[in-house]
Amino acid sequence: MQGQKGFAVTTTHDISVDFMDMTEGRHLWARTTDARPGTRLVVGGHVVVGDDGADPSVARILTIDADGLIELEVLPGTVESHRDLRASAS
Repeated sequence: MQGQKGFAVTTTHDISVDFMDMTEGRHLWARTTDARPGTRLVVGGHVVVGDDGADPSVARILTIDADGLIELEVLPGTVESHRDLRASAS
């Protein structure tokens, strides 16, 4: 499990991730430093994750440890299909 240090954060997603690191169970790991400034990071909350080479996705925050490691579960479907989850996070 490694954070994605060095990924550029853009305005299209809340947390930069590398989808190539996603497990078969749709889990990814990132670090709090990979989050766009001002992003609300709460266990059970939903964020938009992405990288420059792929369409963004919505992910549920499963855990955040004391070292700033975030475990995410990437939800199937488009960001638009999860608009209700994102609206409740605002």
